[in-house]
Parts: sequence; structure tokens; C-alpha cells
Amino acid sequence: MMTDFWEARPVLRHIRDYARASGAGPVAVLAGVIGNAIASTDPDLQLPDGGSLNLCIAFVGQSGAGKGRGERAAQHAVQFPRGGNVERWSIGSGEGLAALFATDKDGNQACRSAVIDVHEVDGLAALAKRQGSTIMSTIRQIWSGEPIGQLNAATRRYAPAHSYRAIISVGVQPERADALLGDRAGTAQRTLWVPVSDPDAPRARPPLPDPISVDVDGVGGTIEIPDIARDALAEHRWHVLTDSGEVDPLDGHAMFTRLKVAAGFMLLDERTDAISDEDWELAGALVGRSTRTREQIQTVMSDAARRSNRAKAHAVAERDEVVSERKLTRTKDAVIRWLDRRGEMPANEVRSKLKADLRDYLGAALAELVETGQVVETRVERGSRFRLPEALPEVQGVPEVQGAYSQVKQGVPEVQGVPQQNSSPGKTVPGDTIDTDPGLTPRVLESLGKAHQ
Repeated sequence: MMTDFWEARPVLRHIRDYARASGAGPVAVLAGVIGNAIASTDPDLQLPDGGSLNLCIAFVGQSGAGKGRGERAAQHAVQFPRGGNVERWSIGSGEGLAALFATDKDGNQACRSAVIDVHEVDGLAALAKRQGSTIMSTIRQIWSGEPIGQLNAATRRYAPAHSYRAIISVGVQPERADALLGDRAGTAQRTLWVPVSDPDAPRARPPLPDPISVDVDGVGGTIEIPDIARDALAEHRWHVLTDSGEVDPLDGHAMFTRLKVAAGFMLLDERTDAISDEDWELAGALVGRSTRTREQIQTVMSDAARRSNRAKAHAVAERDEVVSERKLTRTKDAVIRWLDRRGEMPANEVRSKLKADLRDYLGAALAELVETGQVVETRVERGSRFRLPEALPEVQGVPEVQGAYSQVKQGVPEVQGVPQQNSSPGKTVPGDTIDTDPGLTPRVLESLGKAHQ
């Protein structure tokens, strides 16, 4: 938000400084202060034509970004003594909201003003999904100040129109904002969207200022609006009525929201009678920031949807790939089984034997089987025939090779010792042996064996 915006009034400068000293986003704290200012007024204080000041504020940021910190800073930065302590309640159901503000048979109310906290938009989404839930329609009725609840013989949970003052405060994570943006009935159109971040925050926190008090008269009445606001409202309404295409569907209630915010700036200036031109311009700056914040959320949601779709597409592709691989394997197994049973077969005959879900994989299966040598393809006049490779004959065991001259070894008895030759040729000495000459040929050895026999 522009720097001179915060310098426009002392109360705005104080809110910015208090927010930064608290480690909170100034825009979020400002929206919280405006909500508290409106909540501190009497429900009878209204805009022209019975327009309620009730407001719905979405505090936008990632989990842990600081919605709670901003709310606490808003409660302490600016206090409204005349309005007393504004009650804060957690949301439960549409019927619960009606019961909170319900009047008894005498017209008395236990609660006339409250801030309704929705800490996480997921909680609102869960409530909205319950069968018979009225929470979203009740929020829209509250924004307009319409009657809420039921009034019958069995149950009295009913709050008449403009008998209550309510601020709906919702914590929104951008990627989970569909609970509001996806509500086709128009809850998003009635919401002020503010970021909890502060891109211009100083690294070192400044000293924490003392809280200030704003004196807001709690009496009712009709607030006057300036001509600039009246003309803008009339022009906007004409575009919506004629469906000229000049107004984004999500901005259908943007001008009325701006008028409510302008009333908040009026209250911070301790006035309750009329909205000034400056109030209107300041509200325009805040609502413009709201529009940009909402558009950023839409971008985040679109990106998240695209990532989700890509992830789903990848998952489907991976699943299809696994299924295809399994079917191809089954097809190859089936081809081998049929060729083993029938012998050589043409492709069309093989195809007829396959299950219907495998037939589209036959071409790829045959190609792989032929390439790996598991199947043999034979070209014929009208195409190809396929068979399993011929089995190689089983190799008989080769008898163990016997050692050289085994017959000689078996036939030759152990040689008796031969007397060694003495010094005289031809004579031997008893007990002497002749060493077997390793150089003897097989023929000589065979002769020796026969001689011995």
C-alpha cells in the first residue's frame, strides 16, 4: 500500500507503527481495527437504504504467517471504550450463529455484537460440506444484516434484521481458499481480502507505541454518504444490472464493501454521522488492495490446480506404462506356449489364440521374441510363420579318457629286481636290479610283457 496512505491520518500512522513493532502486517492490522471499530457500534447505525455495516474479512497468508498476531495487534493498537469489550466467538454452524444473536420472546438479546473467528478456512469448508449446512448462506445474510435463524413453535433461534452487529474474520491459506472463492452464491464477493504479510517491514522492529483510544458514539442512525460515493455506487449498479461486462463477477458487491470500509475510516476519525470524500478515497485504496490479494489467491489456486493435474497425468501415464509392460510380458508368454503346443503358426492364428486384451500387443511381442532368438520367423509368400528354435540334440557323456598305455600298465607285472651289472660284462650280482629305462618304447615294453607271460 502506498506510503502516503499511512501518513494521511495520525491513526493510520499509529496502526502501521504498532503493527511493525508487533511483527504483524499493517494492512491486516488495519482491517482488524476497522472490524473492531464497526463491532463496537450499535446495530442501529446503518448505511442508507438499510445497509448494514456488518463485514466479512479474509486474512490471507500461509500457515503460521501471522493472522493471530495481526488480530492481537489490532485489539491492542486501538481500543474503543464506548463500545465496551466486543465478544469474540469461534464459528460453529449457521444455527449456532442465529442462536448467538437470537432474541427471546420479549425481544431481549444475550449478545448484540461479536467478532466471529474462523481460524482456518478448512474448518469453514468442513462445516459447509455437512448435509443440510446453512453456514455459508448465514454468513451472507449476516453481511447484509438480514434476519437469521428459525422461529417456530419448537425452536426459537431467530435474530431479526439489523438487531445484531457481526464481523466475520476468516484465516485463509491461498491454496485452500476455494471454500470462499468457490462458493457460487457470492460469499467471496462480500469479503474484504487482506494480506498478513509486510514486504516493506524493517529488519529491526521499532519500539512498541502505546495503545490509543478512539471515542465512537454507540448510538444508531443513518450515515450520510458523499456524492462521489453515491455516483460510483449508481454507476456500478448500472453495469451489474445491464450485464455490460465491465464488472468482474467477484466484484458484484465491491462498491458496497467499499462503503462499509469507508464507514470504518469514518469511525476511526471519531465520526458517526457522515462519510467524507477522504474516507471514500482511503477505502478505495484498501479495497483495491483487497482485489489484488484476491487475484493473487486465484493465481496460486490455478497454479496448484495445474500442478495437481500434471501430477495426475504423470500418475496415469506411469500406471498405463506398467499395465502395458505386464500385458506385453503376458503376450510373449502366451506366444511361446502356443508355439510349443502347435509348432509353427502364422501370426493371425497366434492372434486368434490370445485373449482380447492382449491382441494389440502381439506385434511388439513377436518382434521382441524374434530379436532375442526365442522365436524363429520364416518368411512365406503370404507373410510370416513363427516357431520355436529347434532343440539341440542332447550331448551324450564322453567316456573318461584312459591314461596312455593303459593296456601295458595293466599287463606288465611289477618288475622284479635285476642284479646290477658288475664290472665284468654279462655277469650280474644276486640282489642287484635293473632300473627301468624311461626311454623304452611301447613296443619294447609290450615284448617284455609277453616274455613274462
